[in-house]
Amino acid sequence: MAYETIALETDARGIATLTLNRPEVHNAMNGLMWEEGLEATQRLAADDAVRAVVLAGAGKSFCSGADLKYQLAQREAGTAEKAAEADKFVRWLQALDTLPKLLIGRIQGPAYAGALGLISVCDLAIGVDSLVFAITEARLGLMPAMISPYVMRRLGGAAKARRYFLNGRRFDAQEALSVGLLDRVVAPQELDRAIEEEIGLLLQCGPQAVGKIKQLIAHVAHLGFEQALSYTPGQVIGMWDSAEAAEGMASFLEKRKPAWVAAVRHENGGSEDGQ
Repeated sequence: MAYETIALETDARGIATLTLNRPEVHNAMNGLMWEEGLEATQRLAADDAVRAVVLAGAGKSFCSGADLKYQLAQREAGTAEKAAEADKFVRWLQALDTLPKLLIGRIQGPAYAGALGLISVCDLAIGVDSLVFAITEARLGLMPAMISPYVMRRLGGAAKARRYFLNGRRFDAQEALSVGLLDRVVAPQELDRAIEEEIGLLLQCGPQAVGKIKQLIAHVAHLGFEQALSYTPGQVIGMWDSAEAAEGMASFLEKRKPAWVAAVRHENGGSEDGQ
């Protein structure tokens, strides 16, 4: 499928890269990007050959947030149309958040406003050490409404949200690392190597297990402690019944690689099996 605002490609290992592709406007998001992003994310979720997704930005910026010209145009729309447009971003964020694959954020350039929502739904976010971030909506008389559940969860609650939501203060990569927005900070020339390290670890893991573990984390996070204790035994029963778990345990006992671990041929002619 041809896209106007994003790019999508998948390599032979099943590693997909979903790229925000409006570099001329610093990858500012509009309704079409939200539509195309949702369609691509749903397609990736349904594709059993896809093992992980890298969320990236084209050009110098990761994403500058929502396109202000697009947002200003919503003043002329009716209430129902406004709601439909806002729902596009809500649905895309939810699809990314619940994607049954590892989602890695490749943050190569500045990220503002709604971009922090995209970062916050990544399982791992790796950024370069020169990054600048800001949740800038308040400066423009706007609200970070749709991203707030994800950013607040990522930052650890209301106190941190007040620190960053209310004044639009800029902060750097090290601060982003310290508050949990980023998981790793590296030099620009090390960014792709760092992402490949995470992919190498992922390729050792059972594809179905990764998706189920993401569901487990999401569900247990909303349970009380006693409820979680009651919920988890049923998950273990299902795990023991799965063919993937049987293969994983058998491969360990038989001192061989599990079926999902495939050798990867590199440009230098060598190979890597992830072990």
